[in-house]
Amino acid sequence: MNGKQRLAEQSRRWFWEAFVALLEEKSYQEISISEIAARAQLARRTFYRSFKNKEDLLDYYCHGKIAEYLDSLKESEKASNSFDDLLLTFFEFWWQERRTLRLLIKNNLFSSLLEAWTPQSVKIYDLFQAPWHIQGTQIEIEYIMSFSTGGFWNILSSWLNKKNPEPAQQLASTLSKALNRLMVVSKD
Repeated sequence: MNGKQRLAEQSRRWFWEAFVALLEEKSYQEISISEIAARAQLARRTFYRSFKNKEDLLDYYCHGKIAEYLDSLKESEKASNSFDDLLLTFFEFWWQERRTLRLLIKNNLFSSLLEAWTPQSVKIYDLFQAPWHIQGTQIEIEYIMSFSTGGFWNILSSWLNKKNPEPAQQLASTLSKALNRLMVVSKD
């Protein structure tokens, strides 16, 4: 990345940080582009060089975090093939983002993350083996990943929306037990 690209990326991060700070004070609908730019201490026109609107800024965050998660998942895969470890990686990663995710949930924006995630889910399917994996067609795999992704995101939303969420380790363990039990029951 050259100097100009680094500066543009830094500006995008500042806009995102300003947006999150404003979300702590007011609702998504009440936040204007001018306020985001002022909070970031950048010009409004600089915002429009990087983003079309607030939704585009939200997409920037969602796609960036998903890319970071995929990188952490790849690193976890190198360290262990255990599905339990992969569950823990998932919950620990998103726990680090809980402040922002809670704001997204509060403002009915959490679905933006799910919408950005779903097309990436087939990539995740190929990264590791899970108990529900099959050797199926592309469309079968897409359905399976849509199904499992919805479950994981509902758990994530419920967990992070709690006043005092359980530790990531406890949640991963609970889910692992339930999934293992489900696999045993389905074989009977």
